[in-house]
Amino acid sequence: MSINKVIKSVAVIGGGPAGIACVNELVHVSQNGRSLLETCVKPVTTAFDKVVCFEQNSKLGGVWNFFKEPDAQLPPLHALNRGTYNKPDGIYERPSIPNRKSLQSATREHPFVRLSEKTLSEEHRWHRNAAYKDLFTNVPEKYMRFSYTPMENLSRGRYLEPLVSMDDITDYLERVIERYDLRRHFRVNSGVERIEKVVKENGQEKWLLTIREKTPSTKVEQWYTEEFDAVVAANGHCNVPFIPKTEGLNEFVRKYPNVVKHSKSYRDANDYRNSKILLCGSGTSSADLLQYLSPVAKGVTVSQRSESVYPWIVDCFKMVSNVQFKPRISKYLHETGEVMFEDGTVGKYDHVILSTGYHYHFPFLNPEDELVKIYDHHENNSPVSKIGNLYLYTFSTIDNSFATAGIPTFGLMFHGMEYSAAAIAGVFSGSKRLPDLKDQIQWDEYRTKRKEPEVPHRFQGFFLDKAEEQLLNPLFSLAPEGRTNPLQRDRWRSSEVDASTPALIKAFRSLVSGKCKPAELLK
Repeated sequence: MSINKVIKSVAVIGGGPAGIACVNELVHVSQNGRSLLETCVKPVTTAFDKVVCFEQNSKLGGVWNFFKEPDAQLPPLHALNRGTYNKPDGIYERPSIPNRKSLQSATREHPFVRLSEKTLSEEHRWHRNAAYKDLFTNVPEKYMRFSYTPMENLSRGRYLEPLVSMDDITDYLERVIERYDLRRHFRVNSGVERIEKVVKENGQEKWLLTIREKTPSTKVEQWYTEEFDAVVAANGHCNVPFIPKTEGLNEFVRKYPNVVKHSKSYRDANDYRNSKILLCGSGTSSADLLQYLSPVAKGVTVSQRSESVYPWIVDCFKMVSNVQFKPRISKYLHETGEVMFEDGTVGKYDHVILSTGYHYHFPFLNPEDELVKIYDHHENNSPVSKIGNLYLYTFSTIDNSFATAGIPTFGLMFHGMEYSAAAIAGVFSGSKRLPDLKDQIQWDEYRTKRKEPEVPHRFQGFFLDKAEEQLLNPLFSLAPEGRTNPLQRDRWRSSEVDASTPALIKAFRSLVSGKCKPAELLK
């Protein structure tokens, strides 16, 4: 199946790793559909006349950007009072888009300008990232990069190898941008607030994007619209926090406004020194925080729905001498300042940290269009989302000129983004054709009709030994001619990814025992 129009302009939403990968692939496809990416030379005649990536923040890098000032600890009280705070649209604050008459003639050069009531920093849009001091990866360096550019000058110490620090990742992404001369294709402080399909007078279909330019410290907004032939959503899925719906939370927060917080607002363990902490969750982010908090806290209690699905996390939790375990919170008791657990016991804490994950969220889409379908699991009080209407988690089965990158979750995230980006470049350039729509839908239904995910808690997850067959090889079959298979180029072995587990355990043990300070991991 081929897209029934010539694509000459592409908008990419999100300037993180997935967005960077997409831009790099798109600008290196020649007019005859051949990739020149690995030559680091841009084609004389390119497949696309315009490739623009919109990033709402002031710098590129996505989830790996460090913001000293975090997002709010929780949604505002009025959102908690509504009782829909466990759903993304219940806590995401959308700006009021100017009417169509105001935007009719607005361009980037001559935008519609207005003054809003809040600065960007005051809006509850969850635009800051969750990166914190001393953050490091849980996957080896070789799989935290793209196949076409190695990492160099790593800052890690002997406790961290083969893992890498947050700074290594941000430096690497900047180097990719500079090496391939990509910066001209990015617009920062530019949020895409709406995309919609429009039909021109000549019958040609276009995607109309409504963009708001706004810097963090100002109330001045500059609005304009711009048309593109195709759109790629690479906006990540670690932005809007999942807050479990729990009885009494709103009244508790009203009385004790600084106790309950989502882990996205965590920045430094020293903020929790000599405190009694309740850490909610049993995933990797809980283990990450526990290794920093347990050495400085008066005591840590871990509240979990079930034991972690990762054996190494279970083993790590057992290493901590000052940790207790409880089931999930059943109720917040504002009268006493305590929390009640599902077993009927109660406890009082200085900090309750919700390490409970994030929503998949595409706020610029009209849900009725179902370009991406998000199945609602929030009534089960779980962030586990099932994503549908996507072939290979990349091409919308509703409209193949809309694509996504960065949705699957598995140990090869950077390579997964690279494969999706290469496939998008191949299909949008006309170099490759998608299979028949019925085959695309069949693939999507196989993934979405399951009641339980193949990988525990991750409907979009893939086991490493099956990822190539189920996802990556089908994606690569759509890449432009001349493109090298990323994993074959890197001569990947699952054992190399598995090597992260002993490294994570070593780092965890060194931190909780006091043998190593967080800063020493990076020396």
